[in-house]
Amino acid sequence: MEPIRLPDSRVRPSLEAIQKAAEVLASAKNPVILAGSRVTERGAMTELGIVADLLGAPVISESGTTHGRLAFPSDHPLNGQGLPLWSPEVRERLQEHDVILVVGMDLLRQYVYYEPNRAIPEHIRLVQIDENPWQLGKNYPVEVGVIGDTRESLLELFHQLNQLMSREQKNAAMQRHVQWTQRHSAAREQFRAQVESQRGIRPLTPLGLMGALADILPPDVAVIEEAVTTTNTTFERLGVLKNTTGYFGHRGWALGWGLGVSIGVKLAWPDRPVLALLGEGAAMYGIQGLWTAAKYKIPVVFVICNNAQYQILKIGARGLNLPQAQAGNFEGMDLVAPEIDFVSLARSLGVPARRIDDPADLCSSITAAWQANSGPVLFDVPISRQPQAKLNYG
Repeated sequence: MEPIRLPDSRVRPSLEAIQKAAEVLASAKNPVILAGSRVTERGAMTELGIVADLLGAPVISESGTTHGRLAFPSDHPLNGQGLPLWSPEVRERLQEHDVILVVGMDLLRQYVYYEPNRAIPEHIRLVQIDENPWQLGKNYPVEVGVIGDTRESLLELFHQLNQLMSREQKNAAMQRHVQWTQRHSAAREQFRAQVESQRGIRPLTPLGLMGALADILPPDVAVIEEAVTTTNTTFERLGVLKNTTGYFGHRGWALGWGLGVSIGVKLAWPDRPVLALLGEGAAMYGIQGLWTAAKYKIPVVFVICNNAQYQILKIGARGLNLPQAQAGNFEGMDLVAPEIDFVSLARSLGVPARRIDDPADLCSSITAAWQANSGPVLFDVPISRQPQAKLNYG
């Protein structure tokens, strides 16, 4: 069968717009880059990297609940991790910067809108690059908007910046690069220590589970994350996601996509190991997909991160200060009495399954399944049911 051939629809950006963008960015004292899924979708990771290196600017992903794809290698020294969830936290995170370059993202679509302060501080100048003119200035006014192919635009911007920046500006950018590298390295080491401190806790905590899994990820692994309160952005913060194409996360809080997407990813990349991390609630939206995986022997490793509750809804209710949440009353958010028996459920759909509470056993079982590459397998992993106050994206 011949592959579908799509016409080349790339559009070069306006040279005038690129020049204006370069002027604003070159004058910045402390720039930052906000990067979204379209960077990865357009294969513009390298171009984003050279712009970031030239500017000495950290690259921050969209919030872990909306970024969908990973726009920047998590082990890059300028990787600034993801944005927080709530507007006040985003505002605090961005406060120190004077210029933001926004690339390939829907600029700060917030989960809730009642918060009185805007997420981007008023003093910050905005430069935005996107292929869709609808996105430019939609949520926040921009000083310079650039319409064009993400990859071509970043490459043009790099060349303009390289010509425009003075020696003093380039030296200042190099100093920023060193400072951000040191700052990010220290934060990563601190986070690793936090993860290590939880490895021995039982039942497994989210950090304990993710820390164990981080040790066994192959370089070409494809990770599908739909267990948002367990996965958080732990892999990204640990720096283990080096291949940006192989990450698939949330887009706008939709649930139920993860199981089906993991099957599609394996069909697209039959030679790459696939790890689907699913919350028990999210998995139930499309659990019948296990039958498809069994029917066609699609070798996906499914891990159910099972805390027997809709933890994310509880966190959201607390964040909104809902009276029921403040009283500890979460009607319909606990998946108990009866609990879901995922092992029996998976087996009834033709997928071999085990319940595992030991991380060493889990990791060896996952590795064996990847090596066999012969069919789907599911591991039901009990996670601590302790309430979480908020999601921490670093």
